[in-house]
Amino acid sequence: MSAVLPPRLRPGARIGVAAVSGPVDPGRLDAGLRSLEARGYRPAPAGNIAEKRGFLAGSDESRAAGYRRLVADPGIEAIFFARGGYGSSRILSLLDPAEIAANPKIHMGGSDLTALLAWIARTASLVTFHGPMVAVEMARGDRLDWEEVLTGGSIAAHAFEPGDVIASGRGEGPLIGGCLSLLASLAGTPESVSGRGAILFWEDVVEERYKIDRLLTQLERSGTLEGLQGMVIGSVVPGRGESAEAVQEYLRDRFGDASFPVAMGLPAGHLASPRTLPLGLPVALRVDSERGGTLTFPKTAVR
Repeated sequence: MSAVLPPRLRPGARIGVAAVSGPVDPGRLDAGLRSLEARGYRPAPAGNIAEKRGFLAGSDESRAAGYRRLVADPGIEAIFFARGGYGSSRILSLLDPAEIAANPKIHMGGSDLTALLAWIARTASLVTFHGPMVAVEMARGDRLDWEEVLTGGSIAAHAFEPGDVIASGRGEGPLIGGCLSLLASLAGTPESVSGRGAILFWEDVVEERYKIDRLLTQLERSGTLEGLQGMVIGSVVPGRGESAEAVQEYLRDRFGDASFPVAMGLPAGHLASPRTLPLGLPVALRVDSERGGTLTFPKTAVR
């Protein structure tokens, strides 16, 4: 099935704010909501947004119901997520693919939302967005690109320096991926990500090199990387006692002989100002270890 583009975000739109993962800090949520309002949007928090049940924003049933009401509400034009943490994978069995297909709205989130966005891609073929969240990056007031991407603007290419290129080559295909630890956790599930014919993006935060290697090995052994056309690596925040240079050296050693192009340094993931990436949209990766290269987005991500 070809990718389904969601309708573009319009000025003054009502934006649902879902909480399907960890509990949301009230102060950060308020700051993020004010940021949306300052841009002229009308945020509509999910009914469970203030709930806390241990490490979750309410029970599985409450989190799923809060999200589903936003999906079904015809007045909600887009759904942003309050924060990540953990928990989105626990509600997948409580969701209805037909609801997503009947209400193809913008979905934007990162980190733990990797699982939900992968489920949406599998069940509804809807283009979703790996990007900032309301009670995290939006709350800090950082400069972000989500509005341009979601309103139908052209998506800026990313230029890689020669030192960012791990394996030279060219590849094209839909962009897939998200947070590495979540991608590995999906292997063997109905929501598992297939790399065949695709460009894989991944990032992660505070993982030691041996853990990154274990996660990548899980993807490799599960067949996730079979048929991959390219790989772009986003933010990889070093684990305890490790340096960014050590992580980069490891990545060069792991993927230096890859049969597909590989580049690192894409400013997306657990960063102050992460790029908004359309998952499911065709992209082109052209990289060379001597001249650098680009990741380009030939099409807009909304209709």
